[in-house]
Amino acid sequence: MINEEEKKIVLARLETMPPDMKLSIGGLGSFDKSQMIGEVDKESEIGEFIVKVYMDHIRSFSTTK
Repeated sequence: MINEEEKKIVLARLETMPPDMKLSIGGLGSFDKSQMIGEVDKESEIGEFIVKVYMDHIRSFSTTK
């Protein structure tokens, strides 16, 4: 289950991406901006993975010295 605040943060970040940018997720395929937003919106397994990756990345900045 996706935390609503984290979902909002990730969706806001995805909205800033160029429309032609794609993200490849291992054996699951490549996803463009609108597909990633859709996956996060419907909280699919892929959407959960996208949120986790983005939030892990954001958190890594707060622990970097």
